[in-house]
This record gives sequence, C-alpha cells and structure tokens, in this order.
Amino acid sequence: MEAKKSLGQHFLQDEGILDRIKKEIGSAKRIVEIGGGRGALTEHLLELNVPITVVEIDDNLSLYLKERFEQHGVEVKKEDAALFKLKEKSVVVGNLPYNVSKRIIKNMILQKEKVEKMVFMLQKEVADCAVAIPGIKEYTKFSVFVQMFCKVKRLFNVKRGAFNPPPKVESSVVEFVPFNKNAINKDIDSRFFDFLDILFSHPRKTVRNNIKNIMKNGDKIEDYLNKRPKELSLNELYKVFSECCL
Repeated sequence: MEAKKSLGQHFLQDEGILDRIKKEIGSAKRIVEIGGGRGALTEHLLELNVPITVVEIDDNLSLYLKERFEQHGVEVKKEDAALFKLKEKSVVVGNLPYNVSKRIIKNMILQKEKVEKMVFMLQKEVADCAVAIPGIKEYTKFSVFVQMFCKVKRLFNVKRGAFNPPPKVESSVVEFVPFNKNAINKDIDSRFFDFLDILFSHPRKTVRNNIKNIMKNGDKIEDYLNKRPKELSLNELYKVFSECCL
C-alpha cells in the first residue's frame, strides 16, 4: 500500500526506533495507537500484552489492520484521530500525520483526564514548539497550550531514513504527561485561550501593542507589557491576562 500524501503518511519502518517507542510506553493498562498505518508499531505493541485500540482514518489501511490484528484482540477504529473520543484511561501513542499533528495533540489534551501519557512521533518543527522555553522563536501559543496542561519532554530525534517514504524533514519522539490540574495550579478561565490568540497574533510586537484594544488596566504589570509574548512564562502570561483582561 502506497503512502497517501493527502493524509500526511510516512510509515515508520526502522525496527530499532519502533522498539524504542515501545519501551518508552512503560507499564500501561490500555493503549490507543494513533495512525496504525501498515501495523509496524502495532506489532511491537502486542508484546506489552495489554488491550490495544488502533485509530486509522484510511479506508484501505483500517481494513488491512483489522484483517491482520483482530485475531490478536486489537480493536481497529476507522475514525479521525483529531475528533476521536477516549473511553478509558489510556497511554496514547503513534506516528502522527504531520499535517494534523497539532489538532490531534489538542484533542487528546482536552481529554487529559483519560490520558495517562502520550508518546508521539512528530515533525521536528512541531516538537521544537512543544518543548520550547520562553525567549526563543519556537515558543508560541501552541507551546503555551501544551505546557499549561502537560509536562513535555523530547525523548529522541529520528532521521528521515527511518520512514518509507522519507519525509522532507527530521522527526522527534515527544512525551506528554498531563498534570493533575495544570502547570500553574489555578482554575483557568476559558477566555485565557482567546486572549492567547490575540496576544500571539503579532509575536514581534510588544504585549501592550497586541492587547491594547482589550486591555482594561495594566498598572501592576508594566514590565510585562513592554516585552514580547514569547518572553513571558506561563505564570506571567496568566498574570497579564488576569490583571489586564478580567
């Protein structure tokens, strides 16, 4: 089966990398694999002897996976992983399609009470954003979102030759472990994420210039207002929101 460019398919084939991903899962009571592809990772996951659900949107591949793995008790769901709803607490793992990886990560984080942890193969550029610290160009509103709800760690990088067909970029395997509450341990107003959209709309402008149309009062955070969005930590970003916009 040929990889479909429209679905961002690049099939991981390096046995050493596949085994490494399996080992990073550790102990798990249930596994949900995103993007089963041709079943290379699924084959390794079977060695963990836990219930496995594979989510695969491709018609031909989902049928192939059913024929290959249902005899081993693997449940195959032909669904969009960016919309898929978890039923039980699971370790979520997979080689994510590069064109929708952020949407899939967001979907899983929004269900974090059912996520033990995530281990995802990502385009290195997306991984760079996920683990970025304040002050560097890769630090974006995506960085803020994932780090607000998960402890994020790059596990290792993967060369292009590990895939068939090889992607144009390198990849990284990244671990996301949800916090019990969130990184700042506060109740987060849902408007905070609308605020981030506005704040990061012009990342090179100062915080003051980006939020001037919604800012109510900034007397207590004058120093933050003169910085750029990427220079503020999670706590500082929420403080700006609380002081200026609530």
